[in-house]
Amino acid sequence: MKRIFRIALIMMALSFAWSLPSNAESKVCITVRGAYSMWGRVRSIAMVYSKDHPQVEVSVYSHSVVGEGIRMLIDGKADVAMASRHITPGESREAKAKGVKLDRHLIGYGAIVIITDKQNPVSALSVEQVKMIMTGKILNWKELGGKDQAITVVKCSEKLHPGTSYFIENSVLGGVPVARGAVTLPDFPGVVQKVGETRGAIAFVRSRDPFPGSNARTSIVKIKKDEHSPSIHPTRATISDGTYPLRRPYFLYTTATAGKDVRGFVDFAVTRGWGQPALTHVWQ
Repeated sequence: MKRIFRIALIMMALSFAWSLPSNAESKVCITVRGAYSMWGRVRSIAMVYSKDHPQVEVSVYSHSVVGEGIRMLIDGKADVAMASRHITPGESREAKAKGVKLDRHLIGYGAIVIITDKQNPVSALSVEQVKMIMTGKILNWKELGGKDQAITVVKCSEKLHPGTSYFIENSVLGGVPVARGAVTLPDFPGVVQKVGETRGAIAFVRSRDPFPGSNARTSIVKIKKDEHSPSIHPTRATISDGTYPLRRPYFLYTTATAGKDVRGFVDFAVTRGWGQPALTHVWQ
């Protein structure tokens, strides 16, 4: 009888142990997808966050685009979507049709930078002048006080960077597409190189694209909000305070019903955002 009693106790203990969650089961997994341009920064933020919250695992997936991240968030296949633009009316309608309300969290600003070839004497443009150049309404630099030289517009393909292209076309150019005659290249490094070797060229790039080695062949154009405003060079300070006119927002989107762990990570990302260039995930 005692033997049977001991066996029963052992079985009860084992049953209780099996019912306890393992470390893997108790760990909270957060999936982040969307704009590849945000991947490096958000991944670093996620790694710092997970160091202080070991029960939370944040997976930030690379090689995706804004639209894909938003769709996966709406479909419940992601917890957070990285977006280098506002959601489109179509995405908003899709979310509403599926009964999903999206919350937007601003985590910082980047910039759209205008570059020309180094030999171009035009060093400053207004936002309106940029718009007229990029949409093909101004075709020669002499109309802007420069040389009698045709303007060559260079742009990055929409396929690789749809978020940047969407922002430029809708927020900078007022919904008007870039001039049809623009030279289109697959990536931003190629755009920088092409501008550097083409007299009279001009292009939109992101603030991180004019890398140090490219400065010998390209110039960054200062931008004026309007013809009466000062010319502003894009720096972290002028982008942050909004004095540089061509800045773009970076968002994290969640559903309105996101749990406390997802919101905890997003709140942390908002506090770190784009304002701390020295942020690193290398732990001491």
